[in-house]
Amino acid sequence: MTHQTQILDAPTSPGIMDRLKSETRSNHDQAEQNGFGMKVMNGGLTEDLYAQHLIAWRRMLAHLEQALRTSDSTLVAATWHEGLAKQPFLDRDLDQLRPGGSPLPPSVATAVQAFNHMVDSYAEEAPECLLGVLYVLEGSTMGGTVMKPRIAKQLGLEDDRGLHYYGCYGKEVGVRFKEFRARMGGSVDGSGTEESIIAAARSTFDRVGDVLRAISDE
Repeated sequence: MTHQTQILDAPTSPGIMDRLKSETRSNHDQAEQNGFGMKVMNGGLTEDLYAQHLIAWRRMLAHLEQALRTSDSTLVAATWHEGLAKQPFLDRDLDQLRPGGSPLPPSVATAVQAFNHMVDSYAEEAPECLLGVLYVLEGSTMGGTVMKPRIAKQLGLEDDRGLHYYGCYGKEVGVRFKEFRARMGGSVDGSGTEESIIAAARSTFDRVGDVLRAISDE
């Protein structure tokens, strides 16, 4: 049995992953209070707003993923693998919706820059905190099955055009997050880094909320 298989087969413990869910709840809820998410769920989404979201997420995730794959942290190395990378899906969506590229409004670009600066600070000073950032962004894929059909209907997108990021795991969303939960829990639990990772996740929810509010011009 390989080390990776041992991690994936390890029982889910009431450790870091349960603490992240409960101790970042208020930050999660605050991040969801934004006009972009309301438009996705209730109507009013435009292709321009959606493209801004994809561009912002592409910049953020590309920056985070590069920091994760080049980190010297053993905790990061034991958690991260290329199957978690989302940049390829975002690249494909943007090639379909904005093949010539598109600039972000200054307010959105500033919010994205603040997120990337946070990632840089963690990578340099406390690389295990990158896992708190990853938790937030990977966890957001859980909502993809709900958001994808609403985005497709509002924007008239067919055959998954521009929807690869939100459909990245297909019908295996739950299975993939369970694997991620076991892998990260097996890496982090008992390491003594739990508090810093939770604090990083809280900050990440706040930065993500700032980006989403900037997109909807709040």
